[in-house]
Amino acid sequence: MNWPLYFKDKLIIGNPDSEIGIVCLWTPVNKIVDQIDNNLFALAGQLYSKEGINYIIRNIFANPKIRLLLICGEERTDSGNTLIKLIDKGVDAENKIVNTEFAQIHKEISKSKIDLFRHNVKCENLIGVIEPEKIMAKIKSYQPQNKSWSKPEIFPEAKIEFDGVMPTDQSVFKIKKQFAGEAWLEIIKKIMKFGTVRESFHGNNCKELFNIAAVITDEDPTNFTMFPYFQITKKDIEDYLPKFMTGEKGTADYTYGERLWNFPQIPGKNYKYNQVQDVIIDYLSRYPTDRVACATIFGIQDNTAKSSPCMTFLQATNVDNKLDLTVYFRSHDIFGGWLLNIFGLRTLQKHIADKLNWPIGNLTVYSNCAHIYDNNWQIAQELIKKYGNELDCTSDPRGYLVISTENEEIVAKHVSPNGKYLQEFRQNGKEDKATMKLYNQLVLADVVSLVAHAFDIGAEIQKAEIAVKKGLKYTQDQPLIF
Repeated sequence: MNWPLYFKDKLIIGNPDSEIGIVCLWTPVNKIVDQIDNNLFALAGQLYSKEGINYIIRNIFANPKIRLLLICGEERTDSGNTLIKLIDKGVDAENKIVNTEFAQIHKEISKSKIDLFRHNVKCENLIGVIEPEKIMAKIKSYQPQNKSWSKPEIFPEAKIEFDGVMPTDQSVFKIKKQFAGEAWLEIIKKIMKFGTVRESFHGNNCKELFNIAAVITDEDPTNFTMFPYFQITKKDIEDYLPKFMTGEKGTADYTYGERLWNFPQIPGKNYKYNQVQDVIIDYLSRYPTDRVACATIFGIQDNTAKSSPCMTFLQATNVDNKLDLTVYFRSHDIFGGWLLNIFGLRTLQKHIADKLNWPIGNLTVYSNCAHIYDNNWQIAQELIKKYGNELDCTSDPRGYLVISTENEEIVAKHVSPNGKYLQEFRQNGKEDKATMKLYNQLVLADVVSLVAHAFDIGAEIQKAEIAVKKGLKYTQDQPLIF
């Protein structure tokens, strides 16, 4: 058998008759095993991720003489502890390692086989240990049994099981766009890609994502920008605006306008009911830089009401001498209500700004439980397919990097969006893993905020490292000439 079956070029292969495997986690395997006789172990290698545990199991089942795993080196991703938990606790009915997150054994390896592995392969917890002599001491103390614990077995390759829902931490998603329509489409993409299917209060299903923060920078409330994928018309917007800009609720249980302009009185409570004019505008006209210009939409009586507001809180703030508005929704129907809400809020924001004679700034809307109901899933996917595949070429608000080489050094100069030189980072390109070392500097300095920018800078630094090591000319955004 051509053993090991997986990552043969990445592993240090010792004596296939040995019963010991060395798992070095994130510490380079050579730093630990170069001083250990290869005849004393079967395999040695890294375990960077929890997914790698699957390939440890597969390789050992293909050569079931290995009975002891020495888990050593630096722990970064909890992969070592997860391997220990697998051997101690096993897996649940879905092959997920007990008491862990994001750790699952391939379904092609049955629970009975996993239990067979656990009962015959033990581990020694040496996490944090990098000294070869300490590893050697454990190897010498081991008493071999000189026999395989099972017949060799090869499992089918893992199948790709992707239902279209990507894993995520479910919080927080920042979406910053010029116009409301652009942000709406991006939120729909995020929910359809990352949202969890849950049963709604109304009995139907929805896809839901938590804590979406949408920032709208340039929407003109006197001439809203319409997009071809909108499910509303300008007339729909015009009909909706009075629900924000007047205190009349009509026959509805409530409107946001009523709560803002004419908050319902509770007997015995003494407070101002016109929160727009008598609270926000009045306060900011007297204290323009203070942070008390707030309006509440959700009242204490709404906890037991049959219909309670989804928008709960609003705050107006002076940011760089512009009127910014920040709004919180406890629950938000993205497909059915979000756009109208944004256009209403943007109109309200301009009204407040005009009364204060301030320019209008950003509108930021937090949607705690952002969802799309199941009856809109199909059309949402159709909109994404037709309109949602354009790359966002927005510049990084933290600036840009000018990459160059100077002799053996890679130089990254950080420049602000308005062209001001901010700081400089240097790394010897001749050193091992120079790209990673320089990129770590940039990450620690919080230089990059956009994923696309990070990809671009990573590629450029890697090119610069190759150029330094190969003696080539490097020019940013140009291919290397070999």
